[in-house]
Amino acid sequence: MRIADLSPEQRPRERLLAGHGEELSEADLLALLWGSGQRGRSAIELAQEVLSRCGGLSGIMAQGLQEWIAVPGIGPARACQLWASQELCRRSQRGPARPRITSPRSAGSYLLSRCQGWMEERFGLLALNAKGDLLAERILSQGTATGTLISPREFFREALRFGATTALAFHNHPSGDPSPSREDIQLTRRLRAAGESLGVPLADHVILGRENYHSFRATEEWDKA
Repeated sequence: MRIADLSPEQRPRERLLAGHGEELSEADLLALLWGSGQRGRSAIELAQEVLSRCGGLSGIMAQGLQEWIAVPGIGPARACQLWASQELCRRSQRGPARPRITSPRSAGSYLLSRCQGWMEERFGLLALNAKGDLLAERILSQGTATGTLISPREFFREALRFGATTALAFHNHPSGDPSPSREDIQLTRRLRAAGESLGVPLADHVILGRENYHSFRATEEWDKA
């Protein structure tokens, strides 16, 4: 059977299997990922509508899970498929070895790649050993696009659970501007004080923007204090 005689849902798959995967459009790729259409629309027609509505593939990928769910035509099942494909790409970039976080630059570089597509604020922890090897990475709080809260007790409880020697705090600013707020500064001071009393120093507090980051360790010159 000729490819032209196949149904719209079959064409991307058959073209891929025939060795023409590099020729597939963004709509074709989304149709392959989703597998089926919706309410009389083929998977390709649905993908084309979603791409148009979101401003192309970059517009889709700039969003997060909850934003995808809210897009007409995507819904929870397709949103989960998008998230899974994005997460697989992120994990494939980490490599087999555990990341080693030994400086504000290495922390910022690692975390900026992790927060792509976050549209709401999240606060997390990197539990590190004495060499800076990553023992665990956890999102501890997830809020709206305007803020999220975390307490020093919650933060260091998780760090101690993973046997961390030091703990690095991070959160993103959905606005894209990583400049610290007054609340960010106050929380950093509280985390530093709590870490010193527990014997698990705060390695850094990194605020993530769209393309850059703010490191409290670097800007406040903790290493010179």
